[in-house]
Amino acid sequence: MKPNVFQETAAAVARRFGVSVKALRVYERLGLIKPARTVSGWRIYRQPELERLSAILALKQLGMPLKRIGELLRGKGAQIGDLAGALALQEAALEDAKAESEQALALVRAARARLKERRTLSPDELGNLVRSTPVTEFKWNDKMEALAQKHYTPEQLQNLRARKFTTAEQERVSTAWAKVFADLNALGADADPTAPQALDVGRRARALIGEFTQGDPGLYRAAGAVNREAMADPELSRQMPTTQANWQFMCRVFEELKARGET
Repeated sequence: MKPNVFQETAAAVARRFGVSVKALRVYERLGLIKPARTVSGWRIYRQPELERLSAILALKQLGMPLKRIGELLRGKGAQIGDLAGALALQEAALEDAKAESEQALALVRAARARLKERRTLSPDELGNLVRSTPVTEFKWNDKMEALAQKHYTPEQLQNLRARKFTTAEQERVSTAWAKVFADLNALGADADPTAPQALDVGRRARALIGEFTQGDPGLYRAAGAVNREAMADPELSRQMPTTQANWQFMCRVFEELKARGET
């Protein structure tokens, strides 16, 4: 059998897989991957290392912490120490997400149809809508870290990461944002930004943003810039909690609130 001679440098692998060289070093330091070395000491990644890296990234996309990924790849717990096993888990998770998304889409379309008929949604229907249309699980990755480093100052990042949130506070904020985005989806991006329902959604969103920025205009501008660039990125926009059209509609609602002197 002809030996596998395929090999790439760390920089080439980082470009191919959409990760940073720094991330590759982290995986290596944690023992998740072990690239070979040339006689000059340069790291090289061959087919086995690339398959291992693919398994790591597949599991990471499922939201698994690196420590747990290491345990799985070393054979502790579930036996998925190869790429095929990792992809099987990823496929199952995507199938579950697809089913949930289709159900949520049906509920959103039904809610919009009711609103177009000038009918309100009952408390039970609103509750089902919120529970069945959860905000997409946001995964902090290298691209988001790069955006944060670009727009936030070191002091802002330090202060944000030093904040202590209780589980109850996290659940409250998460539930509040989920309700905002569910209501925004129900309105639709072609709705009237001056309508009472739209203004109500905008007020609640501004209140949540105010909690995050704590009245700091610099933090508000930085957060807005991060969101705008993330929404414009095809990869990042898929995991953002709302669509580009809905985001633009929300901005028009904010402009209306500002014109009314409410911000």
